[in-house]
Amino acid sequence: MAGIIIGHFPCNWERFLDLIPPQYHGSLDKRFFEEGLGFQVSIAQQLDALKVIPYLDGRFIEAQDSDLSRFYQAGFKGLKVLYIPDEDSEFGRIGWRKFYRISKINYQRLINRMVEQAFSFGWPIIFHADLRRYGDIVKEILQTNPGCPFIVPHFGFSRKIMAEFLERFDHCYTDFSSLLSFMQNNPRDYIDFIVTYQDRVLFGSDAFLGQPDLTADYLKFVTSFIGEESILTKIMSENYLRIHG
Repeated sequence: MAGIIIGHFPCNWERFLDLIPPQYHGSLDKRFFEEGLGFQVSIAQQLDALKVIPYLDGRFIEAQDSDLSRFYQAGFKGLKVLYIPDEDSEFGRIGWRKFYRISKINYQRLINRMVEQAFSFGWPIIFHADLRRYGDIVKEILQTNPGCPFIVPHFGFSRKIMAEFLERFDHCYTDFSSLLSFMQNNPRDYIDFIVTYQDRVLFGSDAFLGQPDLTADYLKFVTSFIGEESILTKIMSENYLRIHG
């Protein structure tokens, strides 16, 4: 299981919630904030008999803390970037520039520095970005780092644009996390997309640890509409193994 773990926190709980979508606030365990359990999980890489591939969630990392070496040494295996420089009213997040009061140039420098170091570690990157707004930024990163596994989750918020990226960059992947309600409302188009790009689509749910029912709902949807075992094997395991070796 690829687990997104926040290993670096802001100074207080309320500020921590500013970059977390409101719909998730009730599911968060404050102990991860107060007791540093994120670091403990990354070191263990094992949780309740479930193997965890820990990705560092870098949304709270500022310039003075942006050397990722300590996270590499702690056992993290990938980087998650939440690329929201500007306010995202659709998902209830204020954006990095307002949150940290930094310029667009300095924000981009920080992101570039973390991405470059992550790739130097051999880490894959999960890069959350709305391709409708920030497609050019994502394209530049992909062009600069050929061959480095790069995952744009949530179908990049646009299946049409995501398809263009998948066809152009063979080291680019995507997943359908947080898209269950959309897939249920339009199963034909979403399943067509998954089948067409079966070598580059990953199973994802955005479920928290302790939410097996949500993961099961995603699994039920996929297996209900995709009957070919070879396709299911790709999106459930083979594509992950290609990324993580």
